[in-house]
Amino acid sequence: MKFKLLTQRHSDDIYRFARSILGNDADAEDATQEILLKLWDHIGGIPVMKAKAWIMKSTRNHCLNMLRTRKRSAHVISGDDGLLESLPDESSREPGHDAYVQTLRAQIDQALNQLPENLRSVFILYEVNGLKYREIAETMDLPINSVKVYISRSRLKLKELLAKEALI
Repeated sequence: MKFKLLTQRHSDDIYRFARSILGNDADAEDATQEILLKLWDHIGGIPVMKAKAWIMKSTRNHCLNMLRTRKRSAHVISGDDGLLESLPDESSREPGHDAYVQTLRAQIDQALNQLPENLRSVFILYEVNGLKYREIAETMDLPINSVKVYISRSRLKLKELLAKEALI
């Protein structure tokens, strides 16, 4: 029962986070399955209160290992990876709005991909997956103050990158 609940709650988070690191759907799907298998194997040893942090840390480590073994750098990810596509767009009511939103998302994805891996990971964990500072600190093996600094730096860098595109 615990496994089913954790899977239902966190599968999408695992996929989005893996996609942000790996840059494509197929690798993100593979990583998601691997993490769910790892979760199944370790379900008895994971404290309930730290399950999300454990899952996200495992996802990050697995994805970084995938990148290392494929001799790819986390900084070289295509700009059209569609990181934010999986997020719902409830404001899309006007005909031209969909095209605008797609263009905006592509530009945001491109800006996110220009961030160093550590800043991008912290930003995605906080802003997209909704982890708390403490959970991010556990996931990334960082002090909480570093998490706060990384979030601040990632926001400033994104603002700078998006300003170049005249989006803000």
